[in-house]
Amino acid sequence: MTWTGKECKAWAKEALNRNYWKIVLVSFLMLIFCGGFSGHGFKGAASASGTGETQEAEISIDAKAADKGLSETPPFSETADSGSTQTGEPSSCASVIIPEKARAVGITIFILIAIFAFILLYILQALLVNPFRVGIGRFMIKSIDDRAEVREIAYGFDHSYKNIVKTMFHYDLRVFLWSLLFIIPGFYKEYQYRLVPYLLAEHPDMNYQEALRKSRELMDGHKWKAFVLDLSFILWHIFGFITCGIGEIFYVSPYHNLTLAALYRKLSGEDFPKPEEIQAFPADTLLS
Repeated sequence: MTWTGKECKAWAKEALNRNYWKIVLVSFLMLIFCGGFSGHGFKGAASASGTGETQEAEISIDAKAADKGLSETPPFSETADSGSTQTGEPSSCASVIIPEKARAVGITIFILIAIFAFILLYILQALLVNPFRVGIGRFMIKSIDDRAEVREIAYGFDHSYKNIVKTMFHYDLRVFLWSLLFIIPGFYKEYQYRLVPYLLAEHPDMNYQEALRKSRELMDGHKWKAFVLDLSFILWHIFGFITCGIGEIFYVSPYHNLTLAALYRKLSGEDFPKPEEIQAFPADTLLS
């Protein structure tokens, strides 16, 4: 299967001219609901850990400030009850222990909150954002073929919802696990499985083994060209940024989304099996 980025972009421009305002609306909804979940839900752990380091640094600074304040206390202090005097050294040592304990408790609480927030965000992505992404993919494919209705974006919630959630979970999980190997393998896997949402958009009953396998087959020999195709939109996205998002909403995002849908249509062809013709495939390994 041969294709060029110029060809995919030409299809995207034609579709954009046919169905402009609906495509702009759907792309805008995608920016709102999927923009906060860029990439995969599992990647949120990186930002959480970075925030944790900042919090730890702030707590450390507070502890040092407390130590400095204690060092400035008089060497002798008078108790109100007995009137006796005590050296300040034992009091200082006891007071130093308190900030250390507070620091440990604060870090523990922060870690627990970060873990809870991470889990909550991914649950939202798995149950809401991923099916919405499948619906967006279907809308873009239909726009490439002819014209699409905005209601297509709810397709992932109306057709085989549980299977879509399960398949997209396996998709996210594999990309995340490979990303742990110094990012680049995860980047490779993300391109290898790029077509999974589009496959589900046309075949929502396809089990996750078949969806992942089919995406690998379709993207075989095309991952680098797909990467170059994405790079060709960098200047467009810069244009969208310098226009405060206006260019992104009204042209760049719709254009890019349609181009990716055109790539899927080009790679998938017309001789694709119907859902009832798909047979169960043996479970593959987790990192395949």
